[in-house]
Amino acid sequence: MKILAKMQCVVRGLASICFPAACTLFSIVQQRPAYSQTPTFRVQSSLVLVDVIGQDPKSGLPVRDLKKQDFRIFDNGHEVRTATFDAGVDTRPIILWLVVICNERGVVGASGEFAGKEALLRSALDHLEKRDTVGVAHWCDNGETSLDLLPTDDRDVPIHVLAETLKPIPFEGGSDATDEVGEETFRKMVRLIIRDAYQRNPKPLPVILFLHGDHTGQPRRELDKVVDDLLETSCVVFGIRDNQSAVLHFLIDEQAKIIHYMAKHTGGTYLSAPSSGYAAALEAVLVQLHFRYELGFVPPAIDGKRHELRVDLTKLAKAEHKGLRLRYRPEYIPVREQPEWAH
Repeated sequence: MKILAKMQCVVRGLASICFPAACTLFSIVQQRPAYSQTPTFRVQSSLVLVDVIGQDPKSGLPVRDLKKQDFRIFDNGHEVRTATFDAGVDTRPIILWLVVICNERGVVGASGEFAGKEALLRSALDHLEKRDTVGVAHWCDNGETSLDLLPTDDRDVPIHVLAETLKPIPFEGGSDATDEVGEETFRKMVRLIIRDAYQRNPKPLPVILFLHGDHTGQPRRELDKVVDDLLETSCVVFGIRDNQSAVLHFLIDEQAKIIHYMAKHTGGTYLSAPSSGYAAALEAVLVQLHFRYELGFVPPAIDGKRHELRVDLTKLAKAEHKGLRLRYRPEYIPVREQPEWAH
């Protein structure tokens, strides 16, 4: 009852937060946290893990009574056998990466809106599980990038490091040359986070949370390579923007709103909130991660190519849970070994 009451409180607190990507609050799945994201999968010993979030359409609360036999998994349209099933406390721990772009003087709509307000996120970190850790990373249009804080179980240090990372710097970009440098640096940073996850044992679920207005773009081809790298792991991308930042609609010859794009392809989402709602937005992300189901299956072929993924309920489960929504990653890439760059 305490858990249910807390979840209802989070749902009510998020009523004022807009979810631009779908304008829905996805509940959470399952009791407990730590494992994957909304749908996500990771190949380990030829096993693909798919993280699934189930939401009751009326209450918005997570549906936590589903069993292994209630699910069906389809790889490129062909049903595959569900080999493993975990939920709640049996899922993997997460590494939550708080990621920002440098607070360049004069830049609006990036991460600068969060400067000086980092402490507003602190209370949400108390909703992490004990096994979960938090890291901080950044990138700049001047070519600088760093994992400023390696994953820690301390809940205060990440906020202090984030505040230091968001202090204004004298550099100011805005030219084609600096934009190109920033785009390349962004891709490097994402791969640093992936490399960190590869090097850990047991393998965690890396979760990248961008505190950013999504005012950036990427060449589509290069961005898709980054998405491929994410799909080869179980990394999930989320984003939170300050609702006062301007909206970027499109970029010429580039994929705009890249955080939206990566979230869509990894099973995450992008949220918008006023400063007073930062904590509630972050709690919504953590709730999704902590209350989920994790399904495992052996891929029909380990070919290093994108595979369409579909998760459905059996007819009987659908009848018992009418209108239940399942959220999961729409694709995965089965690989036998980690890429050379991740060593």
